[in-house]
Amino acid sequence: MWKEGAALLYQPIAYKTLFYWLLMLGLALFGSYLCWDLQLVQPFFSQDSTRISLVILALLVVMTLHAGYRAIFLSHQFLMFDALYLYPDTSENRPRYGESRSLVRDFVSTAQDDSALQAEVLAERARGCHQVGWFVSGAMLKLGLLGTVIGFVIMLSSIRGLEALDLSDIKAVMQQMTEGMGIAMNTTIVGLVGSLLLSMQYLLLDRMADRLVQETLTLAERMKSNGAV
Repeated sequence: MWKEGAALLYQPIAYKTLFYWLLMLGLALFGSYLCWDLQLVQPFFSQDSTRISLVILALLVVMTLHAGYRAIFLSHQFLMFDALYLYPDTSENRPRYGESRSLVRDFVSTAQDDSALQAEVLAERARGCHQVGWFVSGAMLKLGLLGTVIGFVIMLSSIRGLEALDLSDIKAVMQQMTEGMGIAMNTTIVGLVGSLLLSMQYLLLDRMADRLVQETLTLAERMKSNGAV
């Protein structure tokens, strides 16, 4: 009976990571659609002659897909609890959730009395790929700051030799200053928003990876105490 109870305990949280990620994605897409429909997004890209905003957007799309892949992967790991505790290792009817890269199965099958090192390895395997996401999130902020610096450089270069200008040149100077200010502000906002959206996704993944590690350790001890491993 303990096997059935353990499996039923984890069925409700099996796809929680994926559901939360899809909820975040849906809210982000809905917000993006509203901003696009209200003509709030287009100026951020049309006024950015450096194309830094487009680079940040491309990074956000790519890493969001990576976060979705990791959400599916972690969900499969939680489903392995059912496969391990409801079916014996040799059963042909056992579900194949994440069978090729099952962190839970590998840890439970090799867990020893002194499993501190193995637990560290499990935590690294569960969260290791997330470091790329956190790096890209920080890179988005730095790209936004780079755009800010470039924008201010453009502004300062426009007022160089201002004492030699006449009234006919003022319009061109003001236009260049406006362009520099637009680049500085737009890239900063895009970098901040992109970094925030990406950080929320990887924060969710880290929390669920930590829960996976904790529950795997707990259930490995439970299985050993019941003679299942």
